[in-house]
Amino acid sequence: MATVSSASNLRRAQMAATLVPRVANCRRVLQVITPSHMSGAEMQLVRLTRKLRARGHEMPVLVKHDSPAIEHMLEQGMSVDRARIGGKVNFMAISRIARAARQHHVDLVQSTLSTASWWTGWLEAFGGPKSVGHVQGFTSARWHRRQSHLLAVSGAVRDDLVAQGIPRERITVLMNALEADEYRPQRDPLAVRAEFGADATTPVVGTFAHLSVKKGYRELFAAMPQILTAVPNAQFWIMGRGPLRDELEQAARAGGYLKQVRFAGFRRDACDVMNAIDVMALPSHREPCALAYIEAALLAKPIVACRAGGAPESIADGETGILAPVGDSRAIGEAILTLLENRDFAARMGHAGHERAREVFSWSRFTTTLEGVWDRVLSS
Repeated sequence: MATVSSASNLRRAQMAATLVPRVANCRRVLQVITPSHMSGAEMQLVRLTRKLRARGHEMPVLVKHDSPAIEHMLEQGMSVDRARIGGKVNFMAISRIARAARQHHVDLVQSTLSTASWWTGWLEAFGGPKSVGHVQGFTSARWHRRQSHLLAVSGAVRDDLVAQGIPRERITVLMNALEADEYRPQRDPLAVRAEFGADATTPVVGTFAHLSVKKGYRELFAAMPQILTAVPNAQFWIMGRGPLRDELEQAARAGGYLKQVRFAGFRRDACDVMNAIDVMALPSHREPCALAYIEAALLAKPIVACRAGGAPESIADGETGILAPVGDSRAIGEAILTLLENRDFAARMGHAGHERAREVFSWSRFTTTLEGVWDRVLSS
């Protein structure tokens, strides 16, 4: 079933890409990425490469040779070059990126993730192609200082870079893009619920993120007893892997609510799972621009998050979701309860989120902005 769904998703994405208008001023842009796993930034690169190729641009991709993300990229129909470009003391990475740039006769290099940005910046400083850094999170500006221009996934990320000394005029805000045709469930949500031991009436809260402190998991689990006191049959579906796995399981066991929690790890059918929940809760301490927020909105799911980082740009507080103070487990619990106990209100909020996501996170806005950045960098 998973294989059929993946193939169906790929065919639909390819068909959608053919509908993107081609541009006259096509570019050759080497995409360089150094991922340790497959996550939001990596999936965004897959999608933007597909979209921009459909517009006529040549988009070769260079990936760290041993990245686990390569397998997933190949499954998505991408052709990638591999090289030993990982590590911030790997000085040979500069010559390896330069070799790929020459091989593909590129006009420009675009990097994703800090190590890729570090080495493409040095390549530019040594007379190589100009580079654009796609900054997907809150990171040190030192990795990007030698690059011609930066793309920040939210105004919050831009402001953080400016505070670290990067001139504002060298940064363009480019929020992640995703459209409904790229994120469409394949399975009946009732079948997914049955897999997790839930039925049509079970209140389900889903979280889709790496199991780490910064994602707000400790506060979410601290809020679970509060939620279960009011809604005893609620379930919490945890989609992700990470270092907090054992700690969170122990907390749930000690609190007596482990039977209400489902640890599902990484799921390739995350879209189907998200479509089967009632509320998406990701109370990160400072999220740059989480794709999970966009995905939930496109599936018309109301969202609970924290009022920090780029979340207020992705979620309209009180309209498409509820934003709680960072680290406030009681407020997070109250927000989730508000949505679980007021289904009509939650449905209206989910619908509003869907409509907003179609406008704010469209590929037409993304590609127009990105092509404008390329033109300015190359003409400067």
